[in-house]
Amino acid sequence: MPTSSHLFYIPLVLLVGLIFGVLLGRRSILVQQAEAERRKRLEVARVARNTARQGRTEGRAEAATTMGSEPDGDGG
Repeated sequence: MPTSSHLFYIPLVLLVGLIFGVLLGRRSILVQQAEAERRKRLEVARVARNTARQGRTEGRAEAATTMGSEPDGDGG
C-alpha cells in the first residue's frame, strides 16, 4: 500500500519534470530561431556581395568595350 508521502512525492516529481521540459523546450526554440536569423543574415550578405561583385565585373566589361570603340587620339 502506498504511503502518504507518495501522494506528494509523485506529483512533485511530475511537476518538476514538466517545468524542466518547458524550460528546455523554450530554450531550444530560441536557439533555433536565433540560428535561422543568423542564416538569413548570412544569405542576405552573400547575395549582396555577389550582386556587388557582378556589378564590378560588368562595369569592367563595359569599360573595356567602350575603350575599344572610342576613336584614337593619335590622329590616325
